[in-house]
Amino acid sequence: MKIILDEDVRDSPIRVDLAWEVFFESKSAIPAGHGARLIPFTNWLWDELGKRSGNLNKNAKAELTLAVPPLGQEALDFLLRLVSFWADEVHVKKGEVISENLWRKPVVNVFDDENLDGSERSLVVKGDDSYQRFFMPLLGPGRSFFRVEVIQNGASAARFHSHSEVDEYYLILEGSGTLRYNGKELVVKRGDFVGKPTGPDATSQLVADRGEALRILDMEVWHDRPYYSKDILLNPDFGEIIMRGPGWGAIIPEESSITSDDFRKHYGEGYRRTKDGGWVPSKARGHKKIREKTAQ
Repeated sequence: MKIILDEDVRDSPIRVDLAWEVFFESKSAIPAGHGARLIPFTNWLWDELGKRSGNLNKNAKAELTLAVPPLGQEALDFLLRLVSFWADEVHVKKGEVISENLWRKPVVNVFDDENLDGSERSLVVKGDDSYQRFFMPLLGPGRSFFRVEVIQNGASAARFHSHSEVDEYYLILEGSGTLRYNGKELVVKRGDFVGKPTGPDATSQLVADRGEALRILDMEVWHDRPYYSKDILLNPDFGEIIMRGPGWGAIIPEESSITSDDFRKHYGEGYRRTKDGGWVPSKARGHKKIREKTAQ
């Protein structure tokens, strides 16, 4: 299959030019970093290409033209990466001039931070004491999330946490540190591969506490596309529950949650939860029985 990215055509069934401005609030640039805008745009384009081309079916139509805006180099590299999953040939057309085949390979090198094309550079986030290099959605949308992160000595990759919708894996690329896993602490070093399945009993944290930086490949496998499903994180160190996903965005004190036994026994009764995790009787509508405090 051949894909042509045409800056002049406006009758294409896939109007990347319009979508680009909607998702990125820009006519030609790509936002630096990673996150809220890149993944939704990629999912949209992937779905549109699937409708026209049969979801990576080799028997798809021979040629497809996409209307695109005049893009800067980093933005063009990013778009070329995405459409290269769908075609053996990818060309850019400007006026009557058609480029050579600009197909991009679906490959990143997790050890090489220097020889990056524009799309890879746009997904690097640097700070004075931090480094993150994101790979999604350069490797397709899917249900996975990958990044290389450098954890400076004395810091950690994230809070001590678990997920409800994400299987997480860590590959130690360089350095050594400590893995906190539930009630255990383990030394990890280059080449160690850590598995952390979904569930509140798989709580982990990587800490660079052995006198050197820790470089890791952080991999998440979501049960749906990343950020499409709702995920609940438990942070025992902070006594918090975090809710994230479409329509969600909350941090709740862990002590405010109720046990499954409490839920079954008292769900149909009238009462109101308090901020400290307790409750008081309430004459809420629709409940014949009011939950009463028992004598201590």
